Amino acid sequence: MRRIRVRNISWKDYGISVQTQRELKEFCFLYDEKKKRGNRQDLTDCKMIEEAARESSEELAPYLLKSVTDDLSYEYLEFDDTLGRIPVGKTDFYGYRRKFYDCLLKKRI
Repeated sequence: MRRIRVRNISWKDYGISVQTQRELKEFCFLYDEKKKRGNRQDLTDCKMIEEAARESSEELAPYLLKSVTDDLSYEYLEFDDTLGRIPVGKTDFYGYRRKFYDCLLKKRI
């Protein structure tokens, strides 16, 4: 059986609408604020985002987390001073980022 590469799976394949994409992105943008507040629900939300990043790709989790919480593109992360050079190409990275949002959506449901 032929395996489909993550880079070739679209938002539509995951069943994620444009509106749901926006909601998930907004949820992730609040990550730093939730970390600072530190109440139980906020910390649970942060943990959910971190777990979704690790489920998507253990190796790319720090890059994914930084990308989705700070709204950073591949170009800004490619040669990150803190994390080092990203170990995949642009198309693969965005494939794993879509997979991250799919994992997050499943956790939120």
